[in-house]
Amino acid sequence: MTFVSYSHRDLEWCQDLLVMAAPLMKYGSIQFFSDSDIAAGSAWRTTIQKNLDKTVVAVLLVSRHFLKSPFIMDTELPYILDACKKRELTVLWVLVSECLYKKTPLREIQAALPTSTPLEAMSKANRSTALKTLCEKIDSAWSQSEPPKLNLSLHGKKVQQKMENLKILARPATRRTEIFIRSDNSGDWYHQGPVLPGHDTRTCHFGSLKTTPGTGFHMMAMTTDSSVPDQRGKPMKPMPTYRFRADGLRVIRA
Repeated sequence: MTFVSYSHRDLEWCQDLLVMAAPLMKYGSIQFFSDSDIAAGSAWRTTIQKNLDKTVVAVLLVSRHFLKSPFIMDTELPYILDACKKRELTVLWVLVSECLYKKTPLREIQAALPTSTPLEAMSKANRSTALKTLCEKIDSAWSQSEPPKLNLSLHGKKVQQKMENLKILARPATRRTEIFIRSDNSGDWYHQGPVLPGHDTRTCHFGSLKTTPGTGFHMMAMTTDSSVPDQRGKPMKPMPTYRFRADGLRVIRA
């Protein structure tokens, strides 16, 4: 998810960005969310929070109106900056209009575009060039976030035969991510199913009721362009060709 944070007074800039980003959504499968996507009657705070939880790239359209918004400055921005530190969320901010951003925490973050000339002071052609550059940076950040990262805090932990909604990924998936498990005494990988974009959990099965306590199970995550059919409890043979793969996580059957 790419989350666009902006003041309603700057709606035109959000709209211009989304127009430029249209090919990323159509051909790059990059999802964008702004509060203009909230349906009438929805619990807007809850909707925004849920989408922030799935955000991989946050785009901030910074202006004097942005800095005056209590919701942005007291809720959205603190969450985004905290996620930047804790789960590697990428923050791309641009200067829409002259404002006192140097008096805010944004002074610690490099802007995605030069701040010498804000967007509103540019010619139409230069604005288009600037928005194109911003979209290219969004695309690059999105691509860099595709490689799955396993939740290494699970390493060495004890698990039951069935673990519901196990937090297997360290950060939400940006692309469908397939999860596989194999035991210490086997070279066969068993498909557990996918973690869908925006999520980080998966119900996993570690052996059977007859599995000896203390048996180790290795976990692996991959993104792939190949179809991964239901194996109906059989080992995956052959394994899919992967785009990116993460392994190195081992848990122990209780």
